[in-house]
Amino acid sequence: MSLDSSTRENDVRIVSLDVMRTIALFGIIVLNYHGYLNFSGALSTSKQSIFERWWHPFNGVLANPFPVGFVMVAGMGVSLMTSSTNTQQAITETRWRLARRGLFLFTLGYCINWVWPGTILPYYGAFFLTASVIAFWSKQKLILLGIFSMMVAAVVEWWRFAQTFNGNFTTWLSPVEANSPRNLLIRIFIDYTHPLFPWLAFFITGILLGRNYLTLRIIRLKLLVTSVSAVGFSYFANSVIRSIADSSTQSDQSWRKLVSTRPFDRGILYVASAIGVVVAVFVILDFLCERYKNSQVIETARITGQMTLTIYLAHIFIYNTVVNKLKLVTPTGLDTAMIMSIAVYVSSIIWANWWHKRFGQGPTERVYRRFGG
Repeated sequence: MSLDSSTRENDVRIVSLDVMRTIALFGIIVLNYHGYLNFSGALSTSKQSIFERWWHPFNGVLANPFPVGFVMVAGMGVSLMTSSTNTQQAITETRWRLARRGLFLFTLGYCINWVWPGTILPYYGAFFLTASVIAFWSKQKLILLGIFSMMVAAVVEWWRFAQTFNGNFTTWLSPVEANSPRNLLIRIFIDYTHPLFPWLAFFITGILLGRNYLTLRIIRLKLLVTSVSAVGFSYFANSVIRSIADSSTQSDQSWRKLVSTRPFDRGILYVASAIGVVVAVFVILDFLCERYKNSQVIETARITGQMTLTIYLAHIFIYNTVVNKLKLVTPTGLDTAMIMSIAVYVSSIIWANWWHKRFGQGPTERVYRRFGG
């Protein structure tokens, strides 16, 4: 474990969490740019290279770990915020602090969604608003809530799929716009890009992991083995059931849907495998951050990770300016999206470290902390 005390922010931060954000940020930028720049290509059924399949923004192997990593790290951050809270007054203050942060992110995300549909920010806000209620719950209650969110998502998707055989496509559960209270709630809880069901399970995993962070060195190997086992079991079970339910009957297709590991099918095995992958990556990353805590690479990534909100917003406006306004980049495939992503990512790292030396907190982070505490 490696802790960093920031004199500028008067706060203690966990290095591996900031580094995790920096790594996740790269994946988010690539997936977003590839999805927006090559939307029709990303949905194409034509033969794709292995890298194009990996980076497919909807069904690729790498489509899920990066955003899930962001959400789990957010959960860990919530847990660390509440770890030293031991009086009723402090608990109440922390709840309001989480609620203010959630309201800020939700409002910001709702506005950003007009220019960047599918942004994770309003969901991030919803996670923090939920945390203001559940952050002090017992381990057992949190686990039950996580399982509940996972089960609801799987059952809803399974039911919707079953309804298609009766000609009912349940389009009302996939509103085009969040233009009414009902449609907004549907999007937040069960539809669109990062709904609470099942993404709340990822957030709760982060909270539970954060509660055990001080003993992480002791349980590191156990966590790694458990995580890898969860991933292996999920894909093995998926493979076995798909091989058995291999016909075109409604029953077999429903089973294949239920055990799917694809992100937008939101099955139980998808949630289990995603948690396993991200927890395993975090355990390894935490070990590396501890071992090489004085290296320049870790220090650079740590500083960048403290400004991911500003960089995330910047990558949106850079894309809209360079691609939509100036027409300097046109879609040609993953190669163009990757080159643009790397250019923006490297520039962001350089900028973040320059800014931190002179001003400390990032500009958006400063407003966020001012409003949310």
